[in-house]
Amino acid sequence: MKAKKATVHLFSEKKDISKIASQLVGYEAVYYNLASGKPSDVELLSNDVALFYVTALNSLMFEKILEIGKSSDISLVFLIENKSPLITSRLAKLGFNEIYILPDELYKFGFDLKEKLESRIQHHAEASPITADERDSVFRSILGNSPEVEKLIAAARTAAENASVNVLILGETGTGKGMLANAIHNYGNKKDSPFVEVTCSAIPEPLLESELFGHEKGAFTDAKVRKLGLFELAHNGTIFLDEIGELSLNLQVKLLRVLEKKIIRRVGGMHDIPITARIISATHRDLNKLMAQNLFRTDLYYRLNVITIELASLRNRRDFILSLINLFIKEFCESYNKSIKQVDDEALNFLTGYSWPGNIRELRNAFERAVLLCDGEVLTIKHFENILSHQTGEILSSPKKSSYVPIINHSETIQIKIPYSTTDLQHVSLFYIQEVLKKVNGNKSLAARLLGISRPRLDRLLAGKTE
Repeated sequence: MKAKKATVHLFSEKKDISKIASQLVGYEAVYYNLASGKPSDVELLSNDVALFYVTALNSLMFEKILEIGKSSDISLVFLIENKSPLITSRLAKLGFNEIYILPDELYKFGFDLKEKLESRIQHHAEASPITADERDSVFRSILGNSPEVEKLIAAARTAAENASVNVLILGETGTGKGMLANAIHNYGNKKDSPFVEVTCSAIPEPLLESELFGHEKGAFTDAKVRKLGLFELAHNGTIFLDEIGELSLNLQVKLLRVLEKKIIRRVGGMHDIPITARIISATHRDLNKLMAQNLFRTDLYYRLNVITIELASLRNRRDFILSLINLFIKEFCESYNKSIKQVDDEALNFLTGYSWPGNIRELRNAFERAVLLCDGEVLTIKHFENILSHQTGEILSSPKKSSYVPIINHSETIQIKIPYSTTDLQHVSLFYIQEVLKKVNGNKSLAARLLGISRPRLDRLLAGKTE
């Protein structure tokens, strides 16, 4: 069945709408003049667009706006004259953000409207909805499968279903914060809208404001043309602010204004611009500690964390490592045309015992390298030699870094009580070797590497043979 062509319904109290109408050429449009009161029997379908040309704060159209706004399936677009900033503020407070300022943004409005209409027609005709099981399966692939993560999956699901709600994702570097932000956007009801990612710590402080909010021509020496900011590029979609804890207090104030008023102002600009992007932010920093040190604003924190999702490190969810191992083997075997079928017990013992300070990112990189090096069907400990040798070197050279010892037992210290008067050095060595073996569940190859000796020498020492 052929999809109905989307219709634009233009509501206005002004008789001269020629400039706006010129942007609607080629599309089905219906015009309503509300100067004499609101029209009755206006039928809007789910893929239609309601366009309001609002020229006065006390406009009769606000009643119609609120009436149509109750339907979440109808797209509402507003045109405001640049001499009416209070109208913009009122609409933003009512929760409407898709606003264009005339005459400056007339052609931008026409371009965006064309894209919106074509997208709605195509989406209405072809789109197949994402099932709840598919969405939750993706979240589990990022968060894990244990019963403890069900609350996190529920929070991610809520965030995906409510595209106007801000989300704060916490967790160490490499725990998958960016992956989760992408999933929340891609499995939400605005998945066809832009997803714009910016790492706050990667952009120098003097440039970050211009990157986020844009700038006008001539705002500073090198501003030769007007530049749209990342908030504008994320129009009706999601902007992901990674490492939000690195923002200066000055930029925190400006971001707070965006969250409270739903508007931005370009560097060097004179007019406020409504923004429609939902903010997902993330950080590995302890924001509570930063707030206690007056390095992060409390009011900004509470605006950002309407929904908070905290990702645990891999060392605190070791059961998840096995799921990731299977996922990465499949991914990299397909990428590099390999036929690896399993990981041997010695390597698996090491992988599940290693502390993974780089979390999922480190594990993924380790598997990509291991798959590339493997010529057979089984991954062994030798394919992870770079991680193992790096960790062994740290242990031998700096005892203070023992928190990274790849051990199975969660206790990372060894206590040996022996009588000093009857125990010689050879026996002390033997006792220590035996305790190390206990820590790694009897894995002699791993124990030898941790002790900095060869496997044959370890066997000789265990047999009581002196060198």
